[in-house]
Amino acid sequence: MCVSRISTTAALAVLTCVAAVTIDARSAHAVSLEGSWSGGGYVAPKSGKRERIRCRVSFSRQSAKVFGVSATCASPSTTIRQTGQLLMVNPSRYVGDFYNSQYDISGRVRVTVQGSRLSVTFSSANGGGAMSLSRR
Repeated sequence: MCVSRISTTAALAVLTCVAAVTIDARSAHAVSLEGSWSGGGYVAPKSGKRERIRCRVSFSRQSAKVFGVSATCASPSTTIRQTGQLLMVNPSRYVGDFYNSQYDISGRVRVTVQGSRLSVTFSSANGGGAMSLSRR
């Protein structure tokens, strides 16, 4: 499997984690996303095999509804670092963009809050994936 395809997928996963930060802590129903989260899931390159990933994600509030995200994800074949920004759509749903400068990959991230866990999906022109995160 090509390293750049795996890296693209892993990069997507990392940004997905980043999207989770967009939750507005002022909302009574929202989980505070600031801080560190970790979890796992998969990445699926358009040209390649689906691969399991593990990620660590840090979120920092930039404004009332915007969060910065920094994520590191690893698969059996590579480690990827990504950054991004998320916007709160409602207290349980967030959307945003991610970027991996190492492989020049960008895409979209969607985060849904499900109790104390975050459900993340991500996609780019190179593939997509999903993961579940919990507080570290």
